[in-house]
Amino acid sequence: MINIPGHCDGLCAVKITREDGHYVLLFSDGGYATKSWKEMITSGVSLDKEMQRKSLQWIREQSMDANCIESLATHDTDIKPHVIEL
Repeated sequence: MINIPGHCDGLCAVKITREDGHYVLLFSDGGYATKSWKEMITSGVSLDKEMQRKSLQWIREQSMDANCIESLATHDTDIKPHVIEL
């Protein structure tokens, strides 16, 4: 679990990593969709906008890493239910 402050108190992402370094990132409300980190769009609700932007930048970097299998936000309506095999 990784602290991703800014949007609300206690917000965390979960990074599930295989032995070979590949991983899946679940970043809950750190961004509302893939578009959030691709275009660096923070949410309208924020306790600390600067920390939110830093957290979103971290999500972006992790999501673009070659070892990232998939990066998922809680509210992304473009994501269809599926199985991720690690």
